[in-house]
Amino acid sequence: MSDRATTPESGVTGSRPSSHAMGPLELAVYKNDWLTSRIYHRHVADVAARRELEAAARAAQDQVMKAAGMKPERTADASRKPSRRGPSALRASVGRDDEDQAERDIEAPTPGRVAARLLLARMFDRSPAMMQMLRTSAPVLVVDVADRGLLSRIAHQWKDALGLEDMRFVELVQLPDRAKREDFDAISALFAEPLQPKDRLAADARAFSAVQLALPILAFTPSAESHLSKVLLDAATFRESLPTFDASLIVEVIRIVTGKACRVRISDEVVAHTGLHELLLSVRFDRTPEQCVQQLIELAQTKISKKGSRELSLDELHGLDEAVAWAKSVIVDIEAWRRGEIVWDAIDAGIVLDGPPGVGKTLFCKVFADETKLPLITATLAQWQSSGEAHLGHLLRAMRRDFEDARAKSPAILFIDELDSFPNRSNLTHSHRDYVIEVVNAFIEQLDGVQGRQGLIFVGATNDVRRCDPAIVRSGRLNRIIKIGLPDPADIEKMMRVRLRGDLAGESLSEISLLAIGVSGADVERIIKDARRIARQEERALSLADVRRAVLGCDESLSPEQLIRASVHEAGHIIVAVIHHGPRDIHAVVAGSRDNAGFVASRKSGFTAGTLEDYRRTLQELLAGRAAEELELGAAGHGAGGSHRSDLAKATSIAASLVGSLGHGGPHPLLFIAEHYETNTILDQAYLRAAAHEELAAAFVEAKQLLGLHRQALKEVAGILQERGRIDGVEVAEIVAAAALRDTPANLP
Repeated sequence: MSDRATTPESGVTGSRPSSHAMGPLELAVYKNDWLTSRIYHRHVADVAARRELEAAARAAQDQVMKAAGMKPERTADASRKPSRRGPSALRASVGRDDEDQAERDIEAPTPGRVAARLLLARMFDRSPAMMQMLRTSAPVLVVDVADRGLLSRIAHQWKDALGLEDMRFVELVQLPDRAKREDFDAISALFAEPLQPKDRLAADARAFSAVQLALPILAFTPSAESHLSKVLLDAATFRESLPTFDASLIVEVIRIVTGKACRVRISDEVVAHTGLHELLLSVRFDRTPEQCVQQLIELAQTKISKKGSRELSLDELHGLDEAVAWAKSVIVDIEAWRRGEIVWDAIDAGIVLDGPPGVGKTLFCKVFADETKLPLITATLAQWQSSGEAHLGHLLRAMRRDFEDARAKSPAILFIDELDSFPNRSNLTHSHRDYVIEVVNAFIEQLDGVQGRQGLIFVGATNDVRRCDPAIVRSGRLNRIIKIGLPDPADIEKMMRVRLRGDLAGESLSEISLLAIGVSGADVERIIKDARRIARQEERALSLADVRRAVLGCDESLSPEQLIRASVHEAGHIIVAVIHHGPRDIHAVVAGSRDNAGFVASRKSGFTAGTLEDYRRTLQELLAGRAAEELELGAAGHGAGGSHRSDLAKATSIAASLVGSLGHGGPHPLLFIAEHYETNTILDQAYLRAAAHEELAAAFVEAKQLLGLHRQALKEVAGILQERGRIDGVEVAEIVAAAALRDTPANLP
């Protein structure tokens, strides 16, 4: 096909309006709509010229009458009213009426109508077999148009846009009970509302009758699965979705509506924030292409600035790389399923998001649902329990209701939060054991379902997948487990940039990202909100200092004594960690942020082998801060303990697991007492408490001895932390190596 198209400027062949290569049907629609637009533009110009002449004539007549001493008596619309009676006046009146009717028949080129026609033509161009079969055989074509505004316009334009006006179509809902095939050429259907359960049998019967006529069927719907009869879905020869807006479409629409070539580049960001609403507001026949694009840019900027902190895209979910990759893969598979290329079972439709609170599990599911445009049904065990009086029957009914709701809206996403509320049945010993087992059994039954998992995507979220019943996360149910950890500094900076929405674009966030190590995605959201609130209440623009204040808290300053102690403490942690595991992806910060004066954060995922030596090194790292304080300051402060998140709490949990769960220590190392995270259960035994304390004491001594060997490095690292508040593992390793070299016997005086 030629890559030239007729242009309004020349009336002959010229360059295309965009780099997009139009198919034959889209090109035909484009030419037709451009010609219609050209006629309208000429009509507008003619009307304007005629009104100008009429106004000039009235003004001249008024001047003549004034010069003759006569007072004009004509009203503003007198020229439109016949001043005489009789046949000649009637003929003149009829002529004017015909002209008015002709003017009313000339339609303005509206961007919504043009966009709908071009998109529909583009879709058929991508699958030429659809049009061929529509005219030669009896296919069933199902077209999803998610945007209801576009669907409404397509409902009035599809015949003309597709060149099917010569075919005799009958609406499916108007198909007679005893319809004769020879009376019609094809059947059309528009399903704007979801199909109600009570109407399904009648809809199926009507669809069977239509299919049996062996005529082409063309159906338009926002979502076929929830709006169409199952008979039509099963009979579908083609499943297509209306293409989305892209830069080439916007350029073509502007070109047709304004009658002028659009030579302004439209950025991907503007395209991403342009839909039918924005197109209708921006593109008008009386504007230039440049004005249309500028209006689109302004609307996009307004949408971005007003965008909620949770109105994100998958590409903006930083720190969730594996989950985002899964989501994009599923989206591709859903489109393939809709086209009939794969069966639903081929889709990886069950995952568990495992991670601490605030890392974005719920947000991910919302964004995933938005991008797939699938219904999202959310549920928790607590929600089901609160549906009645916590009786088992009430709970199970509520559970069944949500699963049935999801199946009725399929394809749909069912998000089950707090998945660890369904515990391992084999570990239950309390008096409510039978009740909990019934609940877990019912949940597993719903996951499998008598009707199967067709059209359902299950997403579970938990803070600790190890607490879930293994049958829930086995293959065939929620078999893919995606672990989500806290973001590293690079991801924190990206998260901040997304939520800043272009503010502070020229400022570096690297230092603040280091200060924020250890925060979750929810914390980043709070930090930016707090920073904006600070600036707003002080009636000024947002600054980098506001973000820093939001990270560090209201009182960011430490007393000199606190600063020294915090610096020594964190220096001890990072030196031992670097000696044990190397310098990569580890940072120490002293800033007085959040709950403590400082912290060390690392991206290391944990142990590979889980040997006793691995665990003992971890104990040394956790106790190294306290050991450093004793070495440098003579006594330890309370900073190592005091909460379940403290160094002592973490070290105690590990020591307990060594002697009561992992088979690595204690008087009876081969005896399993409890799960490794059930610290309190293990420490209920006095002899295990003593054994755990022995492990802790030995690790503390080892840490203190190790730091004693690197005393000079400890002083230098603490000094850097005291001076600038942060240091990374690479710099610590260099300091340790240099200090060790200076301390070798050959270099000693």
